[in-house]
Amino acid sequence: MDILKAFWRGFAGDSHSRRIRDEGRAKASRRAADPGEPVIKEPPMEIIGECLSADEFVRYVERLDFPDPLPTRIFLHHTWKPTPETWQGLSTILGMKAYYERQLWRDSQGRLHEGWTAGPHLFVAPDGIWLFSDLRYDGVGVYGHNYRSRHLEMVGDYDLVRPSGSILENSIVALGILHERLGLDIRRLNFHRDFSNKSCPGWAVTKEWIIPLVEEWIAAYRQGQHQDQTLLRQSLQRMIGDLLLPTNPQAALAKAGVGRGLLGAISHEVPMEIDDRGYIVQFFAEALLVPVHQWDKVQSLKEFEQRPARAVSRSGLDLSAPPVDPYPFEGDVR
Repeated sequence: MDILKAFWRGFAGDSHSRRIRDEGRAKASRRAADPGEPVIKEPPMEIIGECLSADEFVRYVERLDFPDPLPTRIFLHHTWKPTPETWQGLSTILGMKAYYERQLWRDSQGRLHEGWTAGPHLFVAPDGIWLFSDLRYDGVGVYGHNYRSRHLEMVGDYDLVRPSGSILENSIVALGILHERLGLDIRRLNFHRDFSNKSCPGWAVTKEWIIPLVEEWIAAYRQGQHQDQTLLRQSLQRMIGDLLLPTNPQAALAKAGVGRGLLGAISHEVPMEIDDRGYIVQFFAEALLVPVHQWDKVQSLKEFEQRPARAVSRSGLDLSAPPVDPYPFEGDVR
Protein backbone atom coordinates (compact mmCIF):
# COMPACT_ATOMS: atom_id res chain seq x y z
CA MET A 1 0.00 0.00 0.00
CA ASP A 2 2.86 2.39 0.82
CA ILE A 3 4.35 1.70 -2.60
CA LEU A 4 1.03 2.59 -4.25
CA LYS A 5 0.77 5.77 -2.21
CA ALA A 6 4.30 6.76 -3.12
CA PHE A 7 3.59 6.07 -6.77
CA TRP A 8 0.41 8.15 -6.72
CA ARG A 9 2.13 10.99 -4.89
CA GLY A 10 4.94 11.00 -7.41
CA PHE A 11 2.55 10.74 -10.35
CA ALA A 12 0.34 13.57 -9.06
CA GLY A 13 3.36 15.78 -8.37
CA ASP A 14 4.82 15.05 -11.80
CA SER A 15 1.45 15.67 -13.45
CA HIS A 16 1.12 18.97 -11.60
CA SER A 17 4.66 19.96 -12.60
CA ARG A 18 3.93 19.19 -16.25
CA ARG A 19 0.72 21.19 -16.07
CA ILE A 20 2.48 24.20 -14.54
CA ARG A 21 5.29 23.90 -17.12
CA ASP A 22 2.84 23.66 -20.03
CA GLU A 23 0.85 26.63 -18.82
CA GLY A 24 4.06 28.57 -18.37
CA ARG A 25 5.05 27.82 -21.95
CA ALA A 26 1.63 28.91 -23.19
CA LYS A 27 1.88 32.17 -21.29
CA ALA A 28 5.42 32.69 -22.51
CA SER A 29 4.28 32.31 -26.10
CA ARG A 30 1.57 34.89 -25.55
CA ARG A 31 4.10 37.25 -24.05
CA ALA A 32 6.77 36.66 -26.71
CA ALA A 33 8.40 39.96 -27.52
CA ASP A 34 11.22 41.30 -29.65
CA PRO A 35 14.39 41.89 -27.63
CA GLY A 36 14.13 45.61 -28.29
CA GLU A 37 10.41 45.90 -27.56
CA PRO A 38 9.69 48.54 -24.92
CA VAL A 39 8.34 47.26 -21.61
CA ILE A 40 6.06 49.38 -19.43
CA LYS A 41 7.21 48.93 -15.85
CA GLU A 42 4.28 49.04 -13.46
CA PRO A 43 4.74 50.72 -10.06
CA PRO A 44 5.28 48.49 -7.01
CA MET A 45 2.23 46.45 -6.11
CA GLU A 46 0.11 47.83 -3.27
CA ILE A 47 -0.61 45.16 -0.65
CA ILE A 48 -2.01 45.27 2.87
CA GLY A 49 0.51 42.85 4.39
CA GLU A 50 -1.27 42.31 7.72
CA CYS A 51 -2.02 39.04 9.48
CA LEU A 52 -5.32 38.83 11.37
CA SER A 53 -6.92 36.27 13.65
CA ALA A 54 -10.31 34.90 12.65
CA ASP A 55 -12.15 37.28 15.00
CA GLU A 56 -10.11 40.25 13.81
CA PHE A 57 -10.82 39.36 10.20
CA VAL A 58 -14.57 39.18 10.83
CA ARG A 59 -14.55 42.64 12.40
CA TYR A 60 -12.35 43.93 9.57
CA VAL A 61 -14.76 42.74 6.86
CA GLU A 62 -17.79 43.96 8.81
CA ARG A 63 -16.38 47.48 8.74
CA LEU A 64 -14.94 47.45 5.23
CA ASP A 65 -16.51 49.86 2.76
CA PHE A 66 -16.96 48.02 -0.54
CA PRO A 67 -17.53 50.39 -3.48
CA ASP A 68 -19.87 49.62 -6.36
CA PRO A 69 -19.97 47.44 -8.33
CA LEU A 70 -19.91 44.83 -5.60
CA PRO A 71 -18.23 41.46 -6.13
CA THR A 72 -20.49 38.73 -7.50
CA ARG A 73 -18.41 35.67 -6.63
CA ILE A 74 -15.56 34.36 -4.53
CA PHE A 75 -12.92 31.88 -5.68
CA LEU A 76 -11.24 29.32 -3.44
CA HIS A 77 -7.62 28.33 -4.21
CA HIS A 78 -4.70 26.47 -2.71
CA THR A 79 -1.12 27.63 -3.06
CA TRP A 80 0.35 24.13 -3.71
CA LYS A 81 3.62 25.86 -2.82
CA PRO A 82 4.37 27.32 -0.31
CA THR A 83 3.15 24.67 2.13
CA PRO A 84 2.41 25.15 5.83
CA GLU A 85 5.86 23.73 6.57
CA THR A 86 7.67 26.24 4.35
CA TRP A 87 5.50 29.24 5.24
CA GLN A 88 7.53 32.06 6.82
CA GLY A 89 4.92 34.74 7.37
CA LEU A 90 5.70 38.22 6.16
CA SER A 91 8.86 37.16 4.35
CA THR A 92 6.81 34.73 2.26
CA ILE A 93 4.22 37.43 1.56
CA LEU A 94 6.92 39.82 0.40
CA GLY A 95 8.49 37.10 -1.71
CA MET A 96 5.22 36.53 -3.54
CA LYS A 97 4.79 40.27 -4.00
CA ALA A 98 8.25 40.45 -5.61
CA TYR A 99 7.39 37.49 -7.83
CA TYR A 100 4.17 39.13 -9.09
CA GLU A 101 6.04 42.36 -9.77
CA ARG A 102 8.31 40.53 -12.22
CA GLN A 103 5.50 38.99 -14.29
CA LEU A 104 5.05 40.10 -17.91
CA TRP A 105 1.65 40.69 -19.48
CA ARG A 106 0.07 42.46 -22.42
CA ASP A 107 -2.78 44.93 -22.25
CA SER A 108 -5.71 45.09 -24.65
CA GLN A 109 -3.63 47.19 -27.05
CA GLY A 110 -0.82 44.63 -27.17
CA ARG A 111 1.65 46.67 -25.13
CA LEU A 112 4.03 44.71 -22.92
CA HIS A 113 3.98 45.38 -19.18
CA GLU A 114 6.12 44.11 -16.31
CA GLY A 115 4.50 43.69 -12.93
CA TRP A 116 0.96 42.88 -11.88
CA THR A 117 -0.91 45.60 -10.01
CA ALA A 118 -2.82 43.09 -7.86
CA GLY A 119 -2.85 39.42 -6.89
CA PRO A 120 -4.98 37.21 -4.62
CA HIS A 121 -6.77 38.94 -1.79
CA LEU A 122 -6.17 36.54 1.09
CA PHE A 123 -3.68 33.88 2.14
CA VAL A 124 -4.97 31.66 4.93
CA ALA A 125 -1.76 30.44 6.54
CA PRO A 126 -0.72 28.64 9.75
CA ASP A 127 -0.25 31.97 11.54
CA GLY A 128 -3.58 33.54 10.52
CA ILE A 129 -5.38 35.25 7.66
CA TRP A 130 -3.03 37.43 5.63
CA LEU A 131 -4.44 40.45 3.81
CA PHE A 132 -2.72 40.73 0.44
CA SER A 133 -4.54 42.68 -2.31
CA ASP A 134 -7.21 45.15 -1.21
CA LEU A 135 -10.51 43.34 -0.72
CA ARG A 136 -12.40 46.40 -1.93
CA TYR A 137 -11.14 45.93 -5.48
CA ASP A 138 -10.73 43.16 -8.03
CA GLY A 139 -7.52 41.16 -7.81
CA VAL A 140 -5.96 38.45 -9.96
CA GLY A 141 -6.55 34.76 -9.41
CA VAL A 142 -8.27 33.08 -12.38
CA TYR A 143 -7.30 33.76 -15.96
CA GLY A 144 -10.09 35.74 -17.63
CA HIS A 145 -12.42 35.65 -14.61
CA ASN A 146 -11.20 38.32 -12.21
CA TYR A 147 -13.88 40.99 -12.80
CA ARG A 148 -16.01 41.47 -9.66
CA SER A 149 -14.29 38.47 -8.05
CA ARG A 150 -12.38 37.90 -4.83
CA HIS A 151 -9.70 35.24 -4.32
CA LEU A 152 -8.81 33.27 -1.18
CA GLU A 153 -5.68 31.09 -1.12
CA MET A 154 -5.37 28.26 1.40
CA VAL A 155 -1.67 27.71 2.05
CA GLY A 156 -0.78 24.12 1.20
CA ASP A 157 -1.12 21.32 -1.35
CA TYR A 158 -4.55 19.71 -1.05
CA ASP A 159 -4.54 17.34 -4.00
CA LEU A 160 -4.22 14.28 -1.74
CA VAL A 161 -5.30 15.50 1.71
CA ARG A 162 -7.87 18.00 2.89
CA PRO A 163 -6.89 21.14 4.77
CA SER A 164 -7.28 20.83 8.53
CA GLY A 165 -6.64 22.65 11.77
CA SER A 166 -6.42 26.44 11.80
CA ILE A 167 -6.09 26.68 8.01
CA LEU A 168 -9.43 24.93 7.51
CA GLU A 169 -11.11 26.77 10.39
CA ASN A 170 -9.91 30.19 9.24
CA SER A 171 -10.80 29.46 5.61
CA ILE A 172 -14.36 28.65 6.70
CA VAL A 173 -14.55 31.90 8.68
CA ALA A 174 -13.15 33.97 5.80
CA LEU A 175 -15.49 32.42 3.23
CA GLY A 176 -18.43 32.79 5.60
CA ILE A 177 -18.02 36.46 6.48
CA LEU A 178 -17.24 37.47 2.90
CA HIS A 179 -20.33 35.75 1.52
CA GLU A 180 -22.48 37.14 4.33
CA ARG A 181 -21.11 40.69 4.10
CA LEU A 182 -21.46 40.82 0.30
CA GLY A 183 -24.85 39.12 0.21
CA LEU A 184 -23.56 36.18 -1.84
CA ASP A 185 -24.90 32.62 -1.82
CA ILE A 186 -22.24 30.24 -0.47
CA ARG A 187 -23.77 27.49 -2.61
CA ARG A 188 -22.36 29.36 -5.60
CA LEU A 189 -18.79 29.27 -4.28
CA ASN A 190 -16.31 29.04 -7.16
CA PHE A 191 -13.24 26.82 -7.36
CA HIS A 192 -10.29 27.79 -9.54
CA ARG A 193 -10.63 24.47 -11.36
CA ASP A 194 -14.15 25.41 -12.48
CA PHE A 195 -12.45 27.62 -15.08
CA SER A 196 -9.09 25.90 -15.49
CA ASN A 197 -7.42 22.53 -16.02
CA LYS A 198 -5.71 22.95 -12.63
CA SER A 199 -6.71 20.90 -9.58
CA CYS A 200 -6.94 24.08 -7.48
CA PRO A 201 -8.03 24.25 -4.64
CA GLY A 202 -6.90 20.61 -4.57
CA TRP A 203 -8.66 17.45 -5.66
CA ALA A 204 -9.26 16.51 -2.02
CA VAL A 205 -11.37 19.67 -1.56
CA THR A 206 -14.92 19.29 -2.85
CA LYS A 207 -17.89 21.62 -2.75
CA GLU A 208 -20.02 18.88 -1.19
CA TRP A 209 -17.62 18.93 1.76
CA ILE A 210 -16.63 22.59 2.18
CA ILE A 211 -19.93 24.39 1.48
CA PRO A 212 -21.93 22.76 4.34
CA LEU A 213 -19.14 23.71 6.76
CA VAL A 214 -19.38 27.35 5.69
CA GLU A 215 -23.20 27.25 5.80
CA GLU A 216 -22.98 26.07 9.41
CA TRP A 217 -20.66 28.98 10.29
CA ILE A 218 -22.96 31.51 8.60
CA ALA A 219 -25.98 30.21 10.53
CA ALA A 220 -24.11 30.58 13.83
CA TYR A 221 -22.89 34.06 12.85
CA ARG A 222 -26.41 35.22 12.03
CA GLN A 223 -27.70 33.91 15.33
CA GLY A 224 -24.97 35.79 17.16
CA GLN A 225 -25.73 38.98 15.25
CA HIS A 226 -29.41 38.71 16.14
CA GLN A 227 -28.58 38.22 19.81
CA ASP A 228 -26.25 41.23 19.82
CA GLN A 229 -28.91 43.44 18.22
CA THR A 230 -31.56 42.22 20.63
CA LEU A 231 -29.31 43.01 23.60
CA LEU A 232 -28.61 46.53 22.28
CA ARG A 233 -32.29 47.24 21.76
CA GLN A 234 -33.19 45.84 25.18
CA SER A 235 -30.51 47.96 26.80
CA LEU A 236 -31.83 51.14 25.17
CA GLN A 237 -35.38 50.23 26.11
CA ARG A 238 -34.33 49.81 29.74
CA MET A 239 -32.68 53.24 29.66
CA ILE A 240 -35.96 54.94 28.76
CA GLY A 241 -38.25 52.36 30.32
CA ASP A 242 -40.15 54.99 32.32
CA LEU A 243 -41.19 56.68 29.04
CA LEU A 244 -42.35 53.61 27.10
CA LEU A 245 -45.95 52.45 27.26
CA PRO A 246 -47.24 48.89 26.80
CA THR A 247 -48.80 48.25 23.38
CA ASN A 248 -50.78 45.55 21.67
CA PRO A 249 -48.11 43.80 19.54
CA GLN A 250 -50.76 43.02 16.91
CA ALA A 251 -51.81 46.64 16.46
CA ALA A 252 -50.87 48.19 13.11
CA LEU A 253 -48.89 51.07 14.60
CA ALA A 254 -47.05 48.85 17.07
CA LYS A 255 -46.02 46.40 14.32
CA ALA A 256 -44.97 49.29 12.10
CA GLY A 257 -42.88 50.74 14.94
CA VAL A 258 -40.98 47.48 15.32
CA GLY A 259 -40.47 47.24 11.56
CA ARG A 260 -39.07 50.77 11.45
CA GLY A 261 -36.65 50.14 14.28
CA LEU A 262 -38.42 52.38 16.81
CA LEU A 263 -37.85 51.64 20.48
CA GLY A 264 -41.45 51.72 21.64
CA ALA A 265 -44.54 53.85 22.20
CA ILE A 266 -44.36 56.96 24.36
CA SER A 267 -48.08 57.81 24.03
CA HIS A 268 -51.33 55.96 23.76
CA GLU A 269 -53.22 55.78 20.45
CA VAL A 270 -55.02 59.07 19.81
CA PRO A 271 -57.84 59.44 17.25
CA MET A 272 -57.50 62.47 14.97
CA GLU A 273 -59.23 63.90 11.93
CA ILE A 274 -56.96 65.13 9.15
CA ASP A 275 -58.41 66.59 5.94
CA ASP A 276 -61.83 65.14 6.77
CA ARG A 277 -60.40 61.66 7.25
CA GLY A 278 -60.06 59.73 10.48
CA TYR A 279 -56.58 58.67 11.67
CA ILE A 280 -55.07 56.98 14.70
CA VAL A 281 -51.88 58.69 15.87
CA GLN A 282 -49.31 57.34 18.29
CA PHE A 283 -45.89 58.70 19.25
CA PHE A 284 -42.88 56.39 19.34
CA ALA A 285 -39.36 56.77 20.69
CA GLU A 286 -36.58 56.84 18.12
CA ALA A 287 -32.84 56.46 18.72
CA LEU A 288 -30.01 58.08 16.79
CA LEU A 289 -26.40 57.02 17.33
CA VAL A 290 -23.16 58.73 16.34
CA PRO A 291 -19.55 57.61 17.02
CA VAL A 292 -17.66 60.02 19.26
CA HIS A 293 -15.63 62.52 17.19
CA GLN A 294 -17.30 61.29 13.98
CA TRP A 295 -20.24 63.64 14.12
CA ASP A 296 -21.11 63.21 10.43
CA LYS A 297 -21.77 59.47 10.92
CA VAL A 298 -25.22 59.70 12.49
CA GLN A 299 -27.33 56.55 12.14
CA SER A 300 -30.72 55.50 13.33
CA LEU A 301 -30.90 52.42 15.53
CA LYS A 302 -32.34 50.51 12.57
CA GLU A 303 -29.47 51.58 10.32
CA PHE A 304 -26.94 50.71 13.01
CA GLU A 305 -28.37 47.21 13.36
CA GLN A 306 -28.61 46.49 9.65
CA ARG A 307 -25.42 47.97 8.24
CA PRO A 308 -21.87 47.79 9.61
CA ALA A 309 -19.99 51.02 10.19
CA ARG A 310 -18.21 52.38 7.13
CA ALA A 311 -14.44 52.46 7.29
CA VAL A 312 -11.35 52.01 5.16
CA SER A 313 -8.85 49.24 5.76
CA ARG A 314 -6.80 49.18 8.95
CA SER A 315 -3.64 50.00 7.03
CA GLY A 316 -5.16 53.20 5.67
CA LEU A 317 -4.61 52.06 2.08
CA ASP A 318 -6.98 53.96 -0.19
CA LEU A 319 -6.33 53.19 -3.83
CA SER A 320 -7.78 55.86 -6.09
CA ALA A 321 -8.78 53.30 -8.73
CA PRO A 322 -9.07 49.53 -9.03
CA PRO A 323 -5.91 47.70 -10.13
CA VAL A 324 -5.40 46.68 -13.74
CA ASP A 325 -6.17 43.03 -14.52
CA PRO A 326 -3.33 41.58 -16.62
CA TYR A 327 -5.64 38.71 -17.57
CA PRO A 328 -8.84 40.32 -18.91
CA PHE A 329 -12.09 38.42 -19.22
CA GLU A 330 -12.30 35.69 -21.83
CA GLY A 331 -15.25 33.32 -22.17
CA ASP A 332 -18.58 32.90 -20.43
CA VAL A 333 -19.37 33.53 -16.79
CA ARG A 334 -20.70 30.40 -15.16
